[in-house]
Amino acid sequence: MATLNELKPFIAKSAKDCLVGGSRKGRKITLINPSNAKPQNFYHATLSSEIQHAIECAKQAQASWASKSPAYRASILRTAATIVSQNKDLLSEMETADTGRVIRETTYDVDEGVECLNYYAGLANASGGEIYKLPGSSLGYTLREPLGLTVGIGTWNYPLQGALWKSVPSLAFGNSMIFKPSEYTPSTALWLAECYAEAGIPDGVFQVVLGDGQVGEELVSSDFVSKISFTGSAEVGKRVYETAARGMKKVTMELGGKSPLIIFDDADLENAVTASMLANFYSNGQVCSNGTRVFVHESIMDGFVERLVERTQKLRIGDPRHKNIDLGPMAHEGQLEKVLRYVDIGVKEGASLLYGGKRVHDLPVELRDGYFVTPAIFTNCTDNMTICKEEVFGMLMCILSFSSEEEVISRANNTHFGLAAGVFTRDIQRGHRVVDKLQVGVTWINNYNLAPMNLPWGGSKYSGIGRENGTAGVESWTQSKSVYVEMGCVECDYPT
Repeated sequence: MATLNELKPFIAKSAKDCLVGGSRKGRKITLINPSNAKPQNFYHATLSSEIQHAIECAKQAQASWASKSPAYRASILRTAATIVSQNKDLLSEMETADTGRVIRETTYDVDEGVECLNYYAGLANASGGEIYKLPGSSLGYTLREPLGLTVGIGTWNYPLQGALWKSVPSLAFGNSMIFKPSEYTPSTALWLAECYAEAGIPDGVFQVVLGDGQVGEELVSSDFVSKISFTGSAEVGKRVYETAARGMKKVTMELGGKSPLIIFDDADLENAVTASMLANFYSNGQVCSNGTRVFVHESIMDGFVERLVERTQKLRIGDPRHKNIDLGPMAHEGQLEKVLRYVDIGVKEGASLLYGGKRVHDLPVELRDGYFVTPAIFTNCTDNMTICKEEVFGMLMCILSFSSEEEVISRANNTHFGLAAGVFTRDIQRGHRVVDKLQVGVTWINNYNLAPMNLPWGGSKYSGIGRENGTAGVESWTQSKSVYVEMGCVECDYPT
């Protein structure tokens, strides 16, 4: 049996120096390669004593970090961007090994991470307060101040992106952060911590702790934490929000969805099919914003479905490290079982399984135990079916027919979720009109699932609170202070 590598949390050197009884370790967690179901690494969950020391170090480090000029912090982020760019192949390989996502996608994630670092390096220098002229030559101004110690909690489908989207703006505006990656996919977050240190971020400003929800709960419960940014399921998000509320902590939460993709009768059919595939099969279907409820106008339904199946059959499933592969395995065994369970539910409730939804075994011998599944396409779906209401987080597409604009808007909004939506139409006025009425945080007209760094990202309803990315990141990771400067005498009716 091959020797496994042990991953260790990245905590401040000063925290390590304070710890005693170092032989005691937390619960051992073994990481499984989803492509072959074999162990690849392991780690021990970070102990409570280590977490508390990390919190203390992060508090102390933040004050010094916040005192640095925005230009100084920006220069370090740009250095980190260079280091990330120089290690693109390594990072994409690590991300693919952890998540099962194909190498083409994870390579793009690295490029997007470089964009994030450079974007907030620029914004750190450009963001400030405002000045107001007040009566009697007095003036007022506002200051943008860091929040203090912040916590980021990432998810397993986009571990590198999550670590960057949370840490980069936090650090850019003078906060410190303790980041907890998903227990399934910690590798790239640990690498990022090393990258930050190499770039010049001081000890204690960015730390990574390891473990499951118990570790996250201790971080969220700490009285010293000012802000939590969480990405995950709505169920877990509610618990995080409740805990944060008891301490009046600021939060941003991105909690997934059941997003509609609406295809009108005048849409470019080939583009609509392409977007539908990307909106359901990209990242092996494990994307929070995926448009898994595909509403197709009744007049083009047959042509759309025919072309969709024809192109889906051509998708290549296999080793995600190979650049000619389109789909890899599900990220872990539990997610594979969940997807297959929802396929069975869809069939039992009367939807027609037109294609896929089966585990794949016709693979090279070294991959046959991996968590591979064919994309599932369901037709004859109705809005009240379980597969049309609940987030599956896998390659399961529900195709629904509609006849009018008013009808499809009402049905698209009939969900507890509100993360994203897409509209395909050649009528640009209709496109604007429809997205204006959709109760979601992110929309696309004639495309899907693009997330440029300068556009805010986040949902409404059960899909989350607050926004990340863009200039919204300034609001998310700072607090405003008002200053009134009196230039005259204090006016008062009290007797002198």
